[in-house]
Amino acid sequence: MFCQHCGQALPANASRCPACGAAIGNTARDPASLEELLSETKHAAKDLAKSTAQLSKRLLSKAQSAAKDPSGSAKKVAHRTAKELEAAAREIDRILRDL
Repeated sequence: MFCQHCGQALPANASRCPACGAAIGNTARDPASLEELLSETKHAAKDLAKSTAQLSKRLLSKAQSAAKDPSGSAKKVAHRTAKELEAAAREIDRILRDL
């Protein structure tokens, strides 16, 4: 068993974590629930990585377009990009809350 506060391995029958001093409650989980949690976490991490990669590609494309645009519309592109980043941040927050 491991401390839920610091991750330290706990000795059998410990009432407190030897590393951080946190009280040890009934923190044991069955292996099936741990595997399910691990699977869900991996899936969420993959979704987050995929979304981040897609956003990075879009931002790179917009930055390249803005760099080539002599008409001064780079400010508009930057404004739209900022809005997209805000939306992406909200989506990431939503994904993390759902974990």
